[in-house]
Amino acid sequence: MKNLKNSQMLRVLIFLGLFGFSIGLFDNYRIMWMDANGLATSTISHIISISNIVTVLCLFFFTLKVSTDKLHRGIIIVLILNILTGLSLILLNETSNYFWIKFLMFFNIAFTQLVLSSIYPLMMNMGKDDVLYTKKSFVESLSNKLGFLLVSIILGKSVFSTVIDYNTCLILSLIFAFLGFIVMLTVHIDNKNETRRVDIIDAIKYFNKNKVFYLYFIVSIVGSACWGTVLGMPMLTLTENLHLSSTVASFMILGIGIISNALSMVVVKYLNFKNEYINLFFKYGARGIFYFLTFITGNQLFFLLTIIYMLLTDCLYNFLFGGFFINNIDEKYSLFMTVLKYCTGLIGDSIGVFICGLTFHLSTRLIFLPTLILYIIHITLACILVNKKKLLNKNK
Repeated sequence: MKNLKNSQMLRVLIFLGLFGFSIGLFDNYRIMWMDANGLATSTISHIISISNIVTVLCLFFFTLKVSTDKLHRGIIIVLILNILTGLSLILLNETSNYFWIKFLMFFNIAFTQLVLSSIYPLMMNMGKDDVLYTKKSFVESLSNKLGFLLVSIILGKSVFSTVIDYNTCLILSLIFAFLGFIVMLTVHIDNKNETRRVDIIDAIKYFNKNKVFYLYFIVSIVGSACWGTVLGMPMLTLTENLHLSSTVASFMILGIGIISNALSMVVVKYLNFKNEYINLFFKYGARGIFYFLTFITGNQLFFLLTIIYMLLTDCLYNFLFGGFFINNIDEKYSLFMTVLKYCTGLIGDSIGVFICGLTFHLSTRLIFLPTLILYIIHITLACILVNKKKLLNKNK
């Protein structure tokens, strides 16, 4: 039975690798594809924002109402819909059929997010430990970056007399999504080990007794919104606002992302300060300095430096809040907590991307005005949360 479980887990990880590679091939260029097809920046931001909200609602339904064996079937159905909407978008490329492009892209984004967010709940039916979560995160992150790297290299190049454009990226993405779909069909879920569904009333009572988790969720929402107001549409921001080429923007996002991942290991081992306010400063405090300088000067060099520092600190000090609160919740709510964390991140992203779309064509100063407001709220609440965390540690 153990070998069977390992076999099924391996298949899920292979699926995640293929699907993550598929996302890396197109997701970073999705916005560019929509822009090339004539969609306004504000429209693009609305599509992304609403898709995230729909994903949150569907994910809550899956978590609260759908058993694990049905979750597997649900993922397969969503994968089919994801592939079908992707195929339709390929055919709609350069047709100026804006209604169907918006409609199908809206659902394609939601289906992609829903599959990603449903994988770990599925995996928890096969095992529950930190190693499993680490494997899932590593495979997803690595495969995504490899897909992004491949496209960054070949985009604009001529292969077999065909120029690799954004639509080609979508075609390649669908090929790997289909391969992942084939692998997912071979996965078998043991119903005897089915994960118990969450009792929402019981969960609310638990959180009401531990209100610090509510503050944690609020910090997550505001932090994601602050990020999204600047980097909600990173490729468009770098190419249109900062006038970088698509290739330079791609390698910049990819390269700094890899450096951020590598530095996160260094931070965990050598730069995890006992004073958590110092950790908080390096993760968020220094960002505020860049936000303020960019807002005051309106200088595009500071704009670029702000984005670089944000990307560089993306993975740094993620343990500051996330690991602590997820590991200090009652075990029967750990999955629900993970889902809530993912959902609050999506809600914050939705707010940030929406604001990003509204301010995209304004001056640099006006772009950073809502960012500064959100940042002040976020850093204030984060400092309170650090204090709450210290009190919880003392009471252990």
